[in-house]
Amino acid sequence: MTYFPYFRGRMYDLLALQELCENDQLGSQIVPIIEPVRDSKELQKTVTTFIEHRQQFSIVANPQVSVYGLNDTKLFPLPDMHKLSFFYPSAILAADFSSDFLKKNVEQESLLIVNNFELLKVYKNTSVLKSVDKVLIPEVARMHELVKNKAVSLTDPLTFAHHVEDYANLVDEYFEPVSWYEQVDDYVGFGDYSMVGHVYFDKGMPARAIAIHLIYVTEDGSLRVHHFVSDSNEKMSGQKDKFFEALNKMVIWVHENINGLNLTPALETLLEYSKQDKFPGLGMVKKLSIMHHMQLMQRLLERPLE
Repeated sequence: MTYFPYFRGRMYDLLALQELCENDQLGSQIVPIIEPVRDSKELQKTVTTFIEHRQQFSIVANPQVSVYGLNDTKLFPLPDMHKLSFFYPSAILAADFSSDFLKKNVEQESLLIVNNFELLKVYKNTSVLKSVDKVLIPEVARMHELVKNKAVSLTDPLTFAHHVEDYANLVDEYFEPVSWYEQVDDYVGFGDYSMVGHVYFDKGMPARAIAIHLIYVTEDGSLRVHHFVSDSNEKMSGQKDKFFEALNKMVIWVHENINGLNLTPALETLLEYSKQDKFPGLGMVKKLSIMHHMQLMQRLLERPLE
């Protein structure tokens, strides 16, 4: 089973992917998909790192968020990927879609990302659907019926909270079913938006609370996510204090509940901050949380099934 984590190409997403790749912590069953949002050095470096390590990956040809796709002249152009056997050409089925986006060589597999049933129905009998290798869709029966055994489930299990402090009322929630490693109903892969979620904001908004999200696998094989939220959330100030409030809750909970596969190098690095007086910044927390999730998924996907 192949896992297709979907990222929007923000800086700390990319830094996480770079470090994971450099340390061989993605592997052959994880194919990161990046929808670019910035013409950035980090994006260029991430793609270069993937190529150097022959890591399977995909870059969306027609990004639908932010302004990356509006300017053909790039300050940080990406390397030519058309001849790479481990590159997956991909595109979103949207108003600007072109079949040229999915051109591939004989060694490549192409990915079509679809969120709109009506648009998918228009393409039902076209060469696009006949020639594409996999179609990433939400778990919607009528969409699955149109793409049949090319379907990859792309879901966002993380509950979207309008206010960060609302996660304090969730605490612990379901993330992926126990069948993630052997998808049923003719799905040929699965993907998600990790602990970032599918909602894209061009710029981060200040929040009164800080939340740290930890994805973990349970004894029955299902994935869950635990939320650790700061307490002193009456004012916007005091980010450092809020971070340590959330982190100290995590330290206690992890000590009581996490071991084995769940105790990843990234999680151990995050926990080490509790022994210091340094606030690493929310970007670093996000980076380590993403790395933990990917390290966990690599361990699970490469583990022999009993």
